Amino acid sequence: MIKRIIVVSLFLSLTAKVFAQQDPMYSQYVFNGMLINPAYAGTREVVNAVALYRNQWVNVPGAPKTGVFSIDSPVRNQKVGVGLNLVVDKIGVTSHTGFSGIYSYKLYFNKSTLSFGLQGGVGFYNSNNTDVNLGDGTAVDPAFMTDYHMVLPNFSIGTYYHSDRFYAGFSVMDILGNTIQGKLYPNVSNDLSINIVSHFFLTSGYLFDLTPNVRFQPSFLIKYVAGAPVEGDITAIVSFYDLLSFGVSWRSNASLDALTQVKINQSLSLGYSYEYTTNELTSFTSGSHEIVLRYQIAGRNQRFVSPRYF
Repeated sequence: MIKRIIVVSLFLSLTAKVFAQQDPMYSQYVFNGMLINPAYAGTREVVNAVALYRNQWVNVPGAPKTGVFSIDSPVRNQKVGVGLNLVVDKIGVTSHTGFSGIYSYKLYFNKSTLSFGLQGGVGFYNSNNTDVNLGDGTAVDPAFMTDYHMVLPNFSIGTYYHSDRFYAGFSVMDILGNTIQGKLYPNVSNDLSINIVSHFFLTSGYLFDLTPNVRFQPSFLIKYVAGAPVEGDITAIVSFYDLLSFGVSWRSNASLDALTQVKINQSLSLGYSYEYTTNELTSFTSGSHEIVLRYQIAGRNQRFVSPRYF
């Protein structure tokens, strides 16, 4: 038991700075592309509201917990999309709350659409290092004697192309994050301080008809963050009668995931994913859970595009 606590504590302490560099990662971004790409806003052609909760590495003290609410809609005859993201993320003694607005513009072709997106907002970052329990209450470690609190603007850009069968997107999240931070907080430098860097996402997928009522959707995502290994996801989802979907996903050096989504009615759908950890943490956690609730509203000048798979 003591060995278990020591190993988990060391892992979390070593990843304290990594967390500050990394945006939350999701299993069900396939069902809500706006989580990783602002150009996705408005592409579903209705008011699209999504709530997500992620409980990562269950049983690991101080493990990440993330809550997200996002809403987007097309305006101006579907050519413009607008959206709003709210993210609350916590790991150990560090936390981040972010608000951002999104604008996208779409170019329509004969059977496809190309969208460009811009996201801007503000993030509230806290690293409460003095809350770390160092043992019997008398131990002193200079590295944990300073708390860090920052308020930083953030900007993201992206592009997204899709047809009825195919999609591809590229985005840069937290663009210029380190540069902006250096200008606003030039004297902050510590392994346990907050360090914002850009995140690069490349994703694509295709939809195949297996039968008239069964469809198969393979996809991939590649993520790059400076100072960390390139990470890749490969996902395969099978949909039945446009109502129920099951899928599996593999994330390099991280997890093997099972995903499901059920369409309750025309407006409401519910998704769940379970992640089985495949890295060194597998001995300490029973896995990760993520749940997503989507509600769509078709306005007076809008219509449901049914079915939509991405």
